[in-house]
Amino acid sequence: MGRDRDAAKNDLVGGRYRLLELVGSGGMGRVWRAQDELLQRVVAVKEITVPSTALTATQSMREARAAARLDHPGVITVFDVVWQEEHSWLVMEYVPGRSLQQVVDADGPLSPGQAARLGLHVLSALRSAHAAGVLHRDVKPGNILLSTDGRIVLTDFGLAVISDPESGAPDPLLGSPQYVAPERLRAQETGTPADLWSLGATLYTAVEGRAPFQRDDVEASLQALLNDEPDPPRRAGSLTAPLLALLKKDPESRPDAEQTAGWLETIAGAPKPIAGTGFAPVARGIATVTARQRRRPRTALVAGLSLALLVTGGGAYAARSHQTGTAQPAAVESSVPVATPSLPAGDLCGVGADRRTVTPETTRVPAGLPEGWIWSRDPAGFALALPAGWQRSTSGNEVCFGDPAGLRAFKVTQSPVRTRQPLAYWQAREKDGGLPGYQRISMGVLLLKRGGADWEYTWRPDSDTTLRERRILIATSDDRSYLLRWTTAAPDWAQALPVQKQLVNLFASAR
Repeated sequence: MGRDRDAAKNDLVGGRYRLLELVGSGGMGRVWRAQDELLQRVVAVKEITVPSTALTATQSMREARAAARLDHPGVITVFDVVWQEEHSWLVMEYVPGRSLQQVVDADGPLSPGQAARLGLHVLSALRSAHAAGVLHRDVKPGNILLSTDGRIVLTDFGLAVISDPESGAPDPLLGSPQYVAPERLRAQETGTPADLWSLGATLYTAVEGRAPFQRDDVEASLQALLNDEPDPPRRAGSLTAPLLALLKKDPESRPDAEQTAGWLETIAGAPKPIAGTGFAPVARGIATVTARQRRRPRTALVAGLSLALLVTGGGAYAARSHQTGTAQPAAVESSVPVATPSLPAGDLCGVGADRRTVTPETTRVPAGLPEGWIWSRDPAGFALALPAGWQRSTSGNEVCFGDPAGLRAFKVTQSPVRTRQPLAYWQAREKDGGLPGYQRISMGVLLLKRGGADWEYTWRPDSDTTLRERRILIATSDDRSYLLRWTTAAPDWAQALPVQKQLVNLFASAR
C-alpha cells in the first residue's frame, strides 16, 4: 500500500470506515475488521491491494453485484463499494470466526460426517446463487467462513460470473488453481458443474488436510489436475465415492446439486461440533427456492417447501445443546413467557369452545400435497397443510391444530418478535423456566431467509407423562414472526416425525 499498518488504522475509507485490524489476506487483496462510524457497527472491509485499473474496478463491482443478487444466510452481505487512493474497497458484514482453511490448518482435518454437514450448507448457498444466475467460480476452503455462532458463510464473489452481457469472464488463474474445475482451465464453456467440482475439491481438503491434486509447485499441480486422477483419499471413509464423483474431469459425468445433497445428507449423521467453532449443524438443512414456491400467489412460504428441517427434530443449522457459548441479549420487542400450558388428559390442544374440524380450501391449493392432507388458509393470517380430519381451536392469540385423538398438537402464535438474534431469544426463554421436569434436547438457529431458531426438549406435566416439544421461531418480516410448537408424548416422537416435518415445511404466511 505504500504505508504501514498503523497509519492505515487511522484512515477513514470513504470518509466512513475506520480500519481496526487486519484479519486476512490473499493474492489480490486483504480484509480488515473496521468500524462504520456512521452506523456505529463493525464491518469487514476488503481491500484490493493491486492498484485500481479497469480490471480491478470491474472485479469489485462484479463481486458487489453478485452478492447483492443473493438473499441467503450462507452468503456474505455486501454493504458498500469505495474507490479511494488508487484502491478498491468492498464493505461487507463482519463474520467473527475462522475460515475452513484456518480450521483445517490449526486443528486438523474434519471427520467425514462433519465435512458432509458443512458441505450441505455450502451447497445450499451455491444453489441459491445458481438460482439467481450467479456462478461463484472460486469455491475453496479459504472462502468458507465458520462463524463463532454456528453460521457457515460463503464469501468472496470476486470471480463470480453473472448471467448478463457486461459481466465478462475473469481469468481462472486469478482464483486458487487447485480448486478450479478442469474445464475452466481449458477455457471451455462452464456452468454450475464447475462450482460443484470446486465444492468437491474443498470437501476433499476438509477431510484429507490437503488438496486432491497438490504437488510441489503450482505448475505440477495444474498438470495433475488436468491429466491425473485425484490422489486416493485416506480419511474420507463414506465420503470417498461422492468426492471422486464430484472430481470427475467430464462435467456431464458429475452428480448434480440434488444428487450431491442426497449423498451428503446420508453421510452427515448425528451432529458433532468442529473444534473452536460454533458449527455443529443437523444434516438436513438445505434451503432452496423451488418452482413451486415461486408460483404460489399471495402466499409467501416461511419454512420453505424444500427445507428438510428434520432428522431427529432438531435445527437445520444448529449450535447444539452442548455448545454453550455466551448468549447475547435477544433483540425482541416483547417476550412470550414459557408458561406451563393447560393439558387436559388425552387432549394436547386443550378443550376450546371454538373447536372444529378444519375445512379444506378448494382454490389456489399448492400442487403436490401429501396424500390424505388438505390445504387451509387460517383467519389468523397464515396458511398450512394438515392431515384431513384434524381440528382447530384457539386460546388467546394461539391457534392449535390437533389430531382427532388429541395426541398430537401443532400450535401457531403470531408474535411481534424481532429475530435478529433468534438463538439468544430461545436461550432467554429457557432461563425463564416454568416447565416441570424440563430437559433440553437441542437448540439452534435455522437456515431461513429472515432468520429463525428452534428448541427441542422434554418436560413432565405430571408424574406419569413425559411430553416432547419442538418450538420454532420464524421471522416473516422485520417486525413480525411466528412461534410454532409441536407436541407429542415422548414415546410417539419418532413415529410422528413425518407429520411434524410436513407441518413445518408447508407452513406459510398469507399476509
